[in-house]
Amino acid sequence: MKLQQKTFKSAVLFKQNHKLKVINLNLPKKLEKGQVLVKVISASICGAQIGEIKGIKGPDKWLPHCMGHEGYGIVKEKSKSVKTVKVGDFVIMHWRKGSGLNGKPPVYDSKFGKINAGNVTTFQEYSIVSENRITKVKKISKKSYLTAPLLGCAIPTSWGILNNENKIDLNKKYLIFGAGGVGSNLALIAKIYRIKNIFVVDKFNSKKSFFKKLGIDFINIKDLNKKKIIVDNVIDTTGNTKLISLGFNLLGKNGKLVLVGQPKKNEILKIKDPLRLFNPPSDHIKISTSDGGLFNPEKQMKTIYNLMFKNIKKFNQVISHTINLNDINKGIELIQKGKAIRVSIKF
Repeated sequence: MKLQQKTFKSAVLFKQNHKLKVINLNLPKKLEKGQVLVKVISASICGAQIGEIKGIKGPDKWLPHCMGHEGYGIVKEKSKSVKTVKVGDFVIMHWRKGSGLNGKPPVYDSKFGKINAGNVTTFQEYSIVSENRITKVKKISKKSYLTAPLLGCAIPTSWGILNNENKIDLNKKYLIFGAGGVGSNLALIAKIYRIKNIFVVDKFNSKKSFFKKLGIDFINIKDLNKKKIIVDNVIDTTGNTKLISLGFNLLGKNGKLVLVGQPKKNEILKIKDPLRLFNPPSDHIKISTSDGGLFNPEKQMKTIYNLMFKNIKKFNQVISHTINLNDINKGIELIQKGKAIRVSIKF
């Protein structure tokens, strides 16, 4: 389908370990099979984008490219092949595959040349998104539209870790490394489910007040050894191999270590007494990795949508800062310095 020619702003990564550049992009002349044009209403910055900028997975062959993978917007145009949404629908933009076609990733024109994009990108005023990376939702009020992007990554990942990839036990002790977007939502959802013992560990004391309001124990990483805590489940959202190693040591009998954050490429993970992995019934520790909580947008979006809005005042607190797109690098800096939990971008 032909598109009306439009120029819009987008935050683009040109070089790893450098700031994003906010530049003008041009829409292509037409939408391809499985593509949807979304006007982005709000987006948020995920830790995955910080890792992308830092190049934790190694060299990035797609540079320069657009960024972001969780957002909330409205459908402006769609390919005739798209059946799951229509023009005027409000949608959550997510990186997990849902229903519909897997459209071709777009390439935008700019004065800097061609700019690549994935199946979903959200740090931009308009985005061409694959049909299977959006899910229709009800229009979200002005009071909560800045929280809505959490439905694209942070909440479904957290919910899925607790429900799809692991079996919740209200009487078990949970320790979460990292008080960012995923770590905070993990703790919040665990609290909503009335898990009795939840500990969040982070190096930034500035986040302590957020968890205190929720009635969740916060521990600075420097004080963790003094606490002498033994837990049943350790969930690492940082990808820090030293913390992962420490987490293994904090597990009791039959404990489980869940790895959510991805370590930097070629990092070395050291585990003290790995025999604990092979010594039942005295010990039988398990290590698992998370795949986005195995969240299925088509089948489970309604569940987390209802969970969020039933507890919307609590989830609204996860958005600690709101910025405009032009201030994207300030938002990233806030996260890196531990001054923010989740930063929302309003358009």
